[in-house]
Amino acid sequence: MSEDKKEYRNKVKEEINAWEKEGPGYISNVTSFVLWPAMKAAELLIPEGVSQVVSKAIEGCLNTLLWGADYTFSDKDVIATLTEKNNSLTSLKAIYNSDDLENMDLSADYYWNQNLVAAIAQGGVYGFTGLVGLAANIPTLYTIVFRCIQQIALCYGFDTSKDDEKVFMLGILSIASASDIASKQAAMVFMRQIQVDIAKKTWKKLAEEGGRAAIGPLVRQAAKSIGINLTKRKALMLVPAIGAIIGASFDGMYLQDIARAAKNCYRKRKLEMLGKF
Repeated sequence: MSEDKKEYRNKVKEEINAWEKEGPGYISNVTSFVLWPAMKAAELLIPEGVSQVVSKAIEGCLNTLLWGADYTFSDKDVIATLTEKNNSLTSLKAIYNSDDLENMDLSADYYWNQNLVAAIAQGGVYGFTGLVGLAANIPTLYTIVFRCIQQIALCYGFDTSKDDEKVFMLGILSIASASDIASKQAAMVFMRQIQVDIAKKTWKKLAEEGGRAAIGPLVRQAAKSIGINLTKRKALMLVPAIGAIIGASFDGMYLQDIARAAKNCYRKRKLEMLGKF
C-alpha cells in the first residue's frame, strides 16, 4: 500500500469518527437554532394529526422506493463515472474489490451534489404552496433521497438491489433523521447489527421465508421517527412569505444529512472490509 493511500485512509477515518460523535443532522441543527423562535411559531400552524399523516405518507414512499428507486437512475452511469477516474473500475464487482477509496469518495461527492441541486429545486417549488405542497413534496423528496443513497452505495461497490442492502439503507435514513444524540446512537447500534446480519445472510433468509413483508416492521419504525422530525423541519414552509425559501433550504439540508450519513456509512464498511478501520 502506498503512503498516499495510507494517509488518505487515515484522513477518512478521522472524518468518520468526527461525524459519528456529532449530534444528529449537524447542518440542520445549526439552522434550527438560529430559526428556533420562528419554527416554534410555525409549528402552531400545523393541524393536529399532520405528523401522523406525514408518517403514513413516508411509509408508503419507503415501501415503494425501496424496490422502485432503482429505476430512477442507471447503474451503468455510476460505474462509468468511476471508470473515468480509474480505468480498472469497469464493473460493480471491480469497485467492490477495489481499495481506491479516494476516487470512490470523489464519485460519491459528484452524486451528492447532483441530488442536492434537485432537492433544493423541488423544495422551493413545493414550499411556495404551503401545506398542500407538503403532501406533494414527500414522494418527490424521497425519490431524490433514495436515488442519492443508492448512487453513493454503488460508488463503493455495494449492490442496493439486494434485500439486505435495502435494510442497510433504512439504517442510514434512521441515522440521518434522528432528532437527538440518543436517537442517533441507537440508530448506529441498529446499523451495526444490520452489518452483522448481512454478514450472516440473515436478511436474505428472512426475505426468502417471508418475502418483502419481513422488512415491513422496519419500514414502519423508520417512517414514524422520520415523520415526526420531518414535520418539525418543514413547519416554516407553512408561512406563505417565506415558504419557498424555507422549503428549498430545509430540503437541501435534509439531503445534506442523508448524503453525509450514506457516504460515511458506506466508506466505513469499505474500510472494515479492507481491515483498515
